[in-house]
Amino acid sequence: MTAKTIYSKLNELRRQSPPARTRRLSASALVLGAETGIHLLLAAVLAGASVFEGRAPFGAAFVGAAGSGLYGGAALVGACFGSLATLDFSSGLRYSSAAILTFALAFAFYDWKVLRRPWAMPGAAALLVGATGLIVQSQRGWRPVDGIYLLLEVVLTGAACWAFRAALAPMRRQKEKAPGVRLAGMTALLCVCLIALVPVRLYQGVSLGRTLAMLAVLAAAWQGGTAAGAIQGAAIGLAMDLASQGAPLCAMTCGLAGLAAGLCRGRGRLEPALVYVLAALAAVLWTWDRGLEPALVYEILSAAALFLLLPQRSLRRLGTSLSPELAGSADLRAQRVVQQRLENTSRAFRTLCDSLRTAFRGPDNDNDVATVFDRAAGRVCRGCSLRDRCWKSEYNTTFNALNDATPAMVERGRAEAGDFPRHFADRCVHFAPFVAAVNEELTALFYRRQYDARIRESRAAVCRQYAQLSDLLGEAAAELSRELAPDPVGDRRLRQRLSEMGLDVRASVYRDGRGLLRVEAEGPDCAALSRPSRLSDLSDALGAPLRVELEGEGAVSLLQQEPLMAVAGVAARKKSGETVSGDAGTYFKRPDGKLYLLLCDGMGSGPEANRESTLAVRLLEQFLQAGVDARRALATLASALALRGEETGGFTTIDLLQLDLFTGEGELYKLGAAPTYVKKGDSVQRLTGRSLPAGLAEGTAEALDQFALRLSPGDCVLMASDGVCPGPEDGWLRERFAQFDGASPKDLARELVTQDRADATDDRTALVVRIDRRK
Repeated sequence: MTAKTIYSKLNELRRQSPPARTRRLSASALVLGAETGIHLLLAAVLAGASVFEGRAPFGAAFVGAAGSGLYGGAALVGACFGSLATLDFSSGLRYSSAAILTFALAFAFYDWKVLRRPWAMPGAAALLVGATGLIVQSQRGWRPVDGIYLLLEVVLTGAACWAFRAALAPMRRQKEKAPGVRLAGMTALLCVCLIALVPVRLYQGVSLGRTLAMLAVLAAAWQGGTAAGAIQGAAIGLAMDLASQGAPLCAMTCGLAGLAAGLCRGRGRLEPALVYVLAALAAVLWTWDRGLEPALVYEILSAAALFLLLPQRSLRRLGTSLSPELAGSADLRAQRVVQQRLENTSRAFRTLCDSLRTAFRGPDNDNDVATVFDRAAGRVCRGCSLRDRCWKSEYNTTFNALNDATPAMVERGRAEAGDFPRHFADRCVHFAPFVAAVNEELTALFYRRQYDARIRESRAAVCRQYAQLSDLLGEAAAELSRELAPDPVGDRRLRQRLSEMGLDVRASVYRDGRGLLRVEAEGPDCAALSRPSRLSDLSDALGAPLRVELEGEGAVSLLQQEPLMAVAGVAARKKSGETVSGDAGTYFKRPDGKLYLLLCDGMGSGPEANRESTLAVRLLEQFLQAGVDARRALATLASALALRGEETGGFTTIDLLQLDLFTGEGELYKLGAAPTYVKKGDSVQRLTGRSLPAGLAEGTAEALDQFALRLSPGDCVLMASDGVCPGPEDGWLRERFAQFDGASPKDLARELVTQDRADATDDRTALVVRIDRRK
């Protein structure tokens, strides 16, 4: 092949390859590379942390926590490099061998389920570190203290591996541990890193590791208060004492100083720094005769200076990550007790309902038609001379005559002489009094039948009310069990963002039964959370838009904002000659994001109709605002109005629209109401029910008309009373609604109720709503 041919081939390959500016790495590849590098660097640093006269098992522990994948391989390389670079050759070779064996075990048996247990890899790493130590120590010779150190090293390796796994869980895309476990892991990882930096000297014997350790304690106390300051001070100070192999004086100094600095939680940086320095110096001076290095004083002052000079945002984030979860998982024991009581009460009412239905039997009143003649004969024929002839010797003839008269008598509601056969009327010597007695007994029979029907209806209504009450309590118990599940991940993100804002607020994040966010906050700076800029920051942190639900003195409740919103318009016009309208309506939104539109039309017009419709609207709104299911609320209201209607004789139609502003799904319920119109694009759909009005319909959920809806931005709904379009011809209404551009629902409602039509002889009310996307 000639040089010219080779040159042309190279040019062809160059033309086929993409330009340099188009070669881009995906975001996931960059993240994976960064996390791999973090594992390598951490392993290298941790491998150099030594305790107990040069023992450094933390590199192998980190390899066990990293696993068998790419992260584990990077951790293995870093651990081997750190061990060989910072330890003597024999120790470096020992811990490198332990790390290699740990990774080999995880890689070779990665599909074994036993290795996925939380204790498996920590136990394996600890045993391998102990085995290599046993071999090396056997060659060097044993001292009494060596066995103790080896045993402590094995225990420390297992504990460190378990803690590192908890700290690395978010990076490994695993389910995050409980807040306390993750805090322990982060603290252990920080302590071992600081132990590795203790030998690094800056000036006049000042240790970089101890300086950074005191800075971490001060930051934790500033953000977490006395609890965080004391806990982190004792833990980090004990780690520094292990590194120096001295008395636990650093633990005492850091713990006391952290406790004192925690009293200045939420204030500026100067005050906690000053308190920390004074408390730490007091502890140092208290133990000055123990031969402490003067460098410890310089380290305390250096840590305070760094605390004042470093960026505030970084210090807040550091302190927050080292602070215990102040608002962790809520104590739901009281909630469970209430739930159990509601369930028990619901079962009791259900048992009562079933027992009443079993005990209620039909009345023993004699409502058979035959008793009418028996009682009339007992009154008239008792002293008659023909009694034995009519009721004994010619009983069949008498029975047939009375049987022939029964159908016409019952249909008419009273007996007449012509209903009876001629031979019976001529034979009976007391015929007129007998007919009069039959009419009296027949009237009494009808009254008894009406009474029996009322009794049965009342008993059935009582049973329905107990059953509905049982269902309501059961639903409340179920809702209570679904509500307010703590969200630890959201808690952590919120606390970090609040710390970055510098607000003294204690907040908790929950999710309800539908997975929607709820934030409960309290503290002196809660008022700042209601500002739009703060709400936007919190929404970004939690990944969902938030809105203020309740705001009080030192407390605020935030809820997830709905993606949809409704623009409503209402117009009403009373009947000519009346002082008030018989129609009533309202619309409202519950905190859970459900929108309700309600329109009621009382029987007739005027004050009586207004009283019935207003009562229905008020009661139904109270039920719905209390969280009662719409079907259950309507059934309960219909049953109550039916009992009330026995005295007042009134009734009302009900038109109810329920819409979820998170999903756009909804239901339309009707009880004798006029048609409802739904506009989607240029098409208009008419929804008509067949149920009776409330007060006439049976108080059961099956008596309702129900229509499922799914609305999108731009869709409109029109609810109107029968006065707007009283007849079946609604072409003009549908045409006008189809032309509606959605600009002003109020103008359309006003136009519909003010049109002068010959058939408009009743109260007129129109409610128009348009669905929009929230901006």
